[in-house]
Amino acid sequence: MTPEKRKKLWLVVKSVLAVAILIGVAGYFAKILNDSQFDLSRLTVRFEYLVPAGLLYLLAHCFWGSFWVRLLHGQGIRVSWFAGMRAYFVSQFGKYVPGKAWVVLMRVGMLRHDAHAHPIPVAVTAVYETLCSMAAGALIGVLLLPRLGVLPVEVSSQASALIAMAAFPVVLGVLNKLAARVVAKRRGPDARPLPAPSVFLLAQGLLHGACGHCLLGLSLGLTIQAVVPDAAPVVETYPADLGANAISYVAGFLVVVAPGGLGAREFVLATALAPRFAGTLGKEPAAALAVVVALLLRLAWTVAEVVLAAVLYFCFHPPAAPIPHHTHHPELLPPDERDLHA
Repeated sequence: MTPEKRKKLWLVVKSVLAVAILIGVAGYFAKILNDSQFDLSRLTVRFEYLVPAGLLYLLAHCFWGSFWVRLLHGQGIRVSWFAGMRAYFVSQFGKYVPGKAWVVLMRVGMLRHDAHAHPIPVAVTAVYETLCSMAAGALIGVLLLPRLGVLPVEVSSQASALIAMAAFPVVLGVLNKLAARVVAKRRGPDARPLPAPSVFLLAQGLLHGACGHCLLGLSLGLTIQAVVPDAAPVVETYPADLGANAISYVAGFLVVVAPGGLGAREFVLATALAPRFAGTLGKEPAAALAVVVALLLRLAWTVAEVVLAAVLYFCFHPPAAPIPHHTHHPELLPPDERDLHA
């Protein structure tokens, strides 16, 4: 089988798995709502809470996108903050393609056009940005699992595995540095150096990621307020909201075939939220309400994301970057880059 046929087959497999996950989760949610006899017509949604919930989602991604721009600058790509953030938000459409690779491809294409950026450092920094934000979410999620009541404290309080996951981007950065030095000796002085973000910058990326997840936890708290009038104040439930959202967000990322984590994220979030409502509503109504909150949160985030990305893509365009001098003189390029500008 040729490589091209293998790629097409893998795309078909990923698409089938993604559809299977969506159908499975949708059927499970429908069963919960039917068994609990949850009357959606009596549900009152207060949109004054959903609007700031969507804005907090965008602000969280501003932290993550800003870190990506910093990574680009560290690799010598002098893209403006606006151009970088525009590419970041527009590329979020790519996560709805099974496999999530289109996020990276869209960033490469946009910055190749807007900033004449080389594709390799754009792609590598995009991967590091994602790893840092997900590692921060994993650390927060597992550390706060005891607040959720989903797992026994004896299990959820064991944070060693999560700490290892959170340290993964930094460890990868160290290995990348070593590999870059070895490869540089073999490729010769004229070759373009491999992208290798500093370990210190990657450690800061965990802080960027944590700030983003803290805002997402607050967004979840506001969404609960939007549909549960007698819910406890957000300040009281915030640790549980933060933990539930972080662990569900990372779970959605880990299920690679699920476009945008759709289905997987909602399943984990609903499972984490249900025990909180069970004390006052009962087990089955609590599970139904948790499903409603998870779906409403997805809706608020998606609407905010689509609106902003559409506005940035169609209404705003970054100033044209000057064409680098070496594009007029390919002989000045390192040997491994001349074909890209041929």
